[in-house]
This record gives sequence, C-alpha cells and structure tokens, in this order.
Amino acid sequence: MMPPMRHATGRQVQAYRRMAAGALLAPALLAFACDSGPPTVLEPVFRLTDHRAVPRERNVSPRCNEGGEIRPSLGCPPFHFLKCTLEKQSNDRVRLEARPPAHLRGKELAVLPTIRIAPGTPTIALPLQIVDEAGQLLSLSLPFQTEDLKEKSRAQLRVHVLEPLEQRFSTTELEIPKGAELTVGIAVSGFAEESGAGATEFRLEAHGEDGGRELLRETLLANDGGRWFDHRVDLSDLAGKQIRFDFIATTKPSADRPHSTAAYPLWGAPEILAPRPRDGRRNLVLISLDTVRADYLGATRNGSPLTPWFDRLSSEGSTFRQALSTFSSTSASHMSLFTGAYPARHQVRFATHRLPEAIPTLPQILAGARYSTAAVTENAMILAGSGFARGFDFYRENRDLMKKAGASYKTFSDGIAWLEKHRGELFFLFLHTYEAHAPYTPTDEALAYVGERDPAGVEERLEKWEGFRRRYAAEVHYADRALERLFEELGRLDLLDDTLVVVTSDHGEEFGEHGLMGHAKTVYDEVLRIPLLFWAPGHVPSGRVVEQQVSLVDVVPTILELLELPPPSEVPGQSLVSAMQGDPMPGDGVRFAEGLEGSLRLVTARTSKYKWIWKEGEAGLETYDLGADPDELAPIDDPQIITRGRELIESYLSQGDAPEKVRERDLDQATRQKLEALGYVE
Repeated sequence: MMPPMRHATGRQVQAYRRMAAGALLAPALLAFACDSGPPTVLEPVFRLTDHRAVPRERNVSPRCNEGGEIRPSLGCPPFHFLKCTLEKQSNDRVRLEARPPAHLRGKELAVLPTIRIAPGTPTIALPLQIVDEAGQLLSLSLPFQTEDLKEKSRAQLRVHVLEPLEQRFSTTELEIPKGAELTVGIAVSGFAEESGAGATEFRLEAHGEDGGRELLRETLLANDGGRWFDHRVDLSDLAGKQIRFDFIATTKPSADRPHSTAAYPLWGAPEILAPRPRDGRRNLVLISLDTVRADYLGATRNGSPLTPWFDRLSSEGSTFRQALSTFSSTSASHMSLFTGAYPARHQVRFATHRLPEAIPTLPQILAGARYSTAAVTENAMILAGSGFARGFDFYRENRDLMKKAGASYKTFSDGIAWLEKHRGELFFLFLHTYEAHAPYTPTDEALAYVGERDPAGVEERLEKWEGFRRRYAAEVHYADRALERLFEELGRLDLLDDTLVVVTSDHGEEFGEHGLMGHAKTVYDEVLRIPLLFWAPGHVPSGRVVEQQVSLVDVVPTILELLELPPPSEVPGQSLVSAMQGDPMPGDGVRFAEGLEGSLRLVTARTSKYKWIWKEGEAGLETYDLGADPDELAPIDDPQIITRGRELIESYLSQGDAPEKVRERDLDQATRQKLEALGYVE
C-alpha cells in the first residue's frame, strides 16, 4: 500500500509514479514468483565472527570502527586509552608518563598521544610513537611548545599493540546452504598511513575435502584507511559441502620498522547469507526523532500542519497519544527503547555507562532471528561502546562536531544507502537524528514555513521563550520532511509492503512551562510525553488513536509480537498490540521515569489520573492530579494519594539491582566535544 498522494509536490509525483509503475508490474512479478516458488529473502545463516577456530583474545574488541562505521570484525587492533601525567621539560619539550595495564606490558606498542590545553579547547595530536617493549611505565619525551600549558592541561595516550606482518583468521567447518553468498568488508586502520605502513594484500580462501580455492584477493594502500570496501562472493558451487574459510592479510613493512607494522588489516561483518522463505515475515525500520515532544506532532502553526507527513502516517497506522519516555535525556531513554527495561535495571543513564552483558537488546534479538541489522545515528549520546552497537552488523555514527541544519537528511540518506545494498535481505534498520535538538539550527525554508509568530499567541509567562519555540518548530517540520523522503525511498525500493515502521522519540523539550528550557532537568510531562506510531498497512490497524498511557519499555515487546517473535524474559513492558485492536490493556497502567535535577536523581510514577515526583534526599513527594491540573502547576497534599505514590516509587527503586554493577568508560575527545556542543557536558 502506498502513502496517500494528497498535496504532492512535483518530486513526490515522480516518486509515486515510480511506485505505481512497480505496482503495474506486480501481477507479472507475482506470476513469476508463483512459478518459481514462494517469495524468499536472504538471511545471515552464519556470522563468521561467531565461528572462529581460535576465540578472540579477551582484551580485543569484537567490533572495529573505520570512518565512523562500526562492524563486528576479525582483526580489530587491541588498544587502550591511558590517562597520563604531563610535565614540562623545557620550553619545547614535555614528558608524558602512564602505567599500562598488565596485558600491554612486554609488547611492542604504537602510541598516539594527545594534549588538551584547557577544558573546552581542541585536542592537539602529537606524532605517533613506537615503544619496543612496554614495561611498568610508559615514559615519552616529546616536542611541544609548552608556553601554553595550563594547570588543568591534560594528556591521553591511545595505545595499540603492533601485530605481525601476516595475520590469518580461520573459521570452523561449516555446511554451506544452497544459493549462499559470502559478504565481507575489508579495511586498513585509519592510522596506517601515519605509521608508515606499506600496502596490505587481503586473501579469502575456502578449504574443503576437495582442496582449497581462492575466493577474493585485493590490495589496499595505507592511504585507503578510514573506510570499508565491501565484497559479495557467490558460494553456490560449494552448496552442501563442509568448508573452512581462511582470512589472510599480509602487510608490507614500513621502511623504518621492518619486523612490525601498525596497518591492522580488518575484515568487517563477514557473513554467509542464504535464501529462505519469507513466510509473511516483515522488515523493521525504527526511527527516533530526538527531542521531539508529543504535542508538536499533529500540531498546526499559522494555520498550516507542522508535520503533514506524520499526520498521513497516523491516518494509516496506530498512534499512542499518551506515550511516555523513561528518562528526560538521550542515553537512558534510548537504552529503554532497545531493551524494554527501565533505567533502574539497565543503568545506562549517561554516555559513559555500559549496558550489563546479561541484558539483551532488540538488535541482538533480531540478529538471532536472522535479520540483517544496521543503524545510522548522530553519535554523542547513543554510542557504540555503551552497548547500543550490540547485535548490529553495521553501526554508523555521523560524527560531525556540531549539529547542522538538515542533519536528518544525511542520516536518513545513509540508511537508504545501506538498504540499497541489502534490499533483498530480511532487515532491521534503526535511524536516529538530532534534527530538533538544541542548538536549534533550522533551514531558512523551514523557518519560513512556520512563520514569524503563531497568531494564536502564547501565555504571557511563556513569551520569553517564543523565539526558541519557533526555531524548534521549524526543526520538527524539517524532520517531518526528511521522514517523507525516507518513505519515498522505501517505496522506490519496493519495501513498504513488507516493512513495519515505528516512529518515536526519546524525550521532549521544555520552553518555560516550569521556568526552565531544554531537557535533562525535570520530569514534567513536557519532557516525558513523546510521539509513538506503528505503521504497517494490513498488519497494524489503520487510523487507530490509543489514549491509554504507555511507555518506551512497551516498544520492544510490541515490535516482537508484530514480528511474531517471543519477547525476552523479565521485561517490565507489555505488548501494545491488543490496545491497537481496541482492547483495554491489562494491569494497573502505572509507568515510571527518571531524570536529574543537577546531580540529584528524580523518579516519577504516573497513572492516567495522578503523578508523583520523588527527589533524592527529600522525604516528601511532589504530587499532581492530572485530571484537574494537566499542566502540573498546583501540587496536591492528599495523604492517601501521596501514600500510594510512595509505595509505587519504592517498588520502582527496588528494581535497581542490575545483573552487573554499572560500568563507566572513557570518552574519546571527539565525542566529548560533541557532547559539549549539545550542552550535555561543560
């Protein structure tokens, strides 16, 4: 089913004509499919990083990042970020010292030092250093003009273990299915050129009882670093055979280091795919429009719809009008979206936190169900290292330092580019954009669309924030336009009929409703109420608007039921499929969320009638009657209602025993600068 063609632009008309032409061909294609058997899709039947003959070392990352694109890989360079002391030796030299962990001692290392003069200033990269054998202490004397050093100047070392010139990775023997193909990306580490490495030759071989043969041979130069080169290999002649694959890479030595190199040949997401009956199974596209509050989708400004495309999708799908976030900031709420768990359990409240290994994520579940999985994000708060990349074959972080006008166009285009290469596969694609996030940088066209002022006016107490509201509204409108184009491209690729699309956000934004602006400061409804839409014509009820209160923790079980997959155990959320069909949801309807007021933890419990807010260190609860006071401006003091809220908050806090203690991790300098630009750190 195609989206309606109301008020179509010329560009839209062309897209719809392409889609219509495809529809005219559909009977012929269907007849062909009937002659050749049921429709099939390609599935990753073997992810070869899981079938290594020799398990990877414990300290070696399972994923490699080249050019902002992260893949599960063979050959990821073992590296470590080390904090170090910084000492002035003379006016043109400094000494850096750090203690390496035990697994780096006694090994030859490549060390990339950086210095930051003061908080908020750019980092300065120093020349790469080779350390023959690391001992108890790394001590480097380096050239550096030291007159700019401040008391708060800091240094960091990125340390890589140097590898042999030839590296070989072998798999266990695998039975090759009929119609199979092998996909793999090859790359050399981005700092290969800086280290002086020579060319690297990649060879892929298949070995069975009949002998061996070469499947792939390609050479990359050191200046090819920072990107992946993708390959597909037909394995049809190996069907039914037991095959071992050897991934071999040989790097020429650098002129001054004849016995070692820092090139690091990488094999990204090596997989064997095979055709399987579709059997009605659907693809999934999950879209997060960061910082979009619920009341801006479906709204009007100056008499024009602010989000006309979202409105059209709502008329064809099921929309939840009372959907709530689980945290008033990005990392924690997105981890709830990925796990179906509240922050009290997953414990990822900031970008430096890591998800406990025992908690499964939606991409891991879908990868286990043989989906090809991909994500395109705008990084900073949804970082691979926090656990968001688990289960993804492809995880792109668009790492522009500043948020730019029209960022969603680039992000969604990268997602479409991935679909172009994987359209024949059963897939899950996650897209995340900061388009509506501060600092508000709308395009001139979007600003003109929303107009100078809304004739309806605003409350006097909110007047001072009206300029920000206008720019924010323009950002939301542009995100809607990007969503429209995404659907055009899905139609062009003939994917709409077999795809479930979910559109949501992680939190809203406040504009003075309680005296503040932004988010991550309160847990009032302007930062907790978010859009939530499920769209799959013929599979999701059309035009359904559900007023029951739901949460981000409900998204995972809902998606899995719609995809006919079992949910993970111990998920507090519940499937919303019955609510889409008009049935009341079971349970008491209580939903929880967290936030911060400065460094103090906030927890809120909410029903359809009441809302309670607890602040860390305080005995009382801020309590609201939502029926009488939906704007949360006049707290009530009914003892019986407050007692009920205290019981609910205590029950939530008791969930805080996560399977593992929350782990912190260091942020790289580029990510820290992006967080500063977005206002998350100082």
